[in-house]
Amino acid sequence: MTGKFARFVAAAALAGMLSAPAAAQLEGNTVYPAFTGTGVTIQGDYALSLNDDAKLGDQSTGFAGGRILLGLPMFSVWAGGGAYPLGVDGADSKFGFGGGAGFHVLNAPMTPVAISIQAGAGYLSSEGSSLLNIPFGALVEINVPTSGVGVKPWIYPYGKWSSLSPDAGDSQSEFGFGASGGLLVTLPMGLGFQGALDWHSINAFGADVKVKPLVASFGLHYKITVPSLGM
Repeated sequence: MTGKFARFVAAAALAGMLSAPAAAQLEGNTVYPAFTGTGVTIQGDYALSLNDDAKLGDQSTGFAGGRILLGLPMFSVWAGGGAYPLGVDGADSKFGFGGGAGFHVLNAPMTPVAISIQAGAGYLSSEGSSLLNIPFGALVEINVPTSGVGVKPWIYPYGKWSSLSPDAGDSQSEFGFGASGGLLVTLPMGLGFQGALDWHSINAFGADVKVKPLVASFGLHYKITVPSLGM
C-alpha cells in the first residue's frame, strides 16, 4: 500500500491533481494490531521508509502520529491518526486516520502465547480523491515471563484490500499480503517503548507490477489501569 500510493501521489502532484500526500491505516507507518492486555494505552510513533518501494519518488518519507488502545479481556479496539509524508521536498504532509479491533481467541492468564483475529480500516481524502485500506489477519503475541517488566514480541500476518477513488475516473482496487512484527516493552509504572517492521507485496494501482514497501517504526507508549473496569 505504501509504495503504490506513493506512486499515485507523485503522479497526481505532478499533474496538479493533488496538492500533497496523506496518511491511511496509517499510511507510512507499520500496520499495528489491537493488542491483548486490559487497560488504556496511549501510543506515539515515528516511522521511516527503508526501501525504494516505500519512498515518495526517490526521497525517504517520515510518518508521525499516535493512537489510543482500549483492551478488554475478550477484545481490544484502537483509533488513531498521523501525518505523512514528513521530510519530502515539495510535498506538504496531510493527516489520515484509522482504527481496528481484535477478538482474542486465546488469551488465558499465565499462558505464554496469545492469539487474536484482527481487522482494521484506514481512510484518507485529499482534493476529492480518497484511499481506503482494510487489513485483516491473525495476531500472535509471546508473553515473555519477566519480573515486573512486560516484554511482548508479536507478529501479525495479514491480507490487505486497498481501494483508490479518484475525483475523476473509475475506482480501482488491489489485494495483497504482508506481515508486521515487533516488540513491546512496558515498565511497571506504565511507561514503555515499541519498535516494529512492516512489509507487504501488492500490485500498484492500474499496473501489472508488484510493489514491496518496507517500513520501520518506533515510539513510546503509556498504559493506564482502570480499576473500576477490573483492569
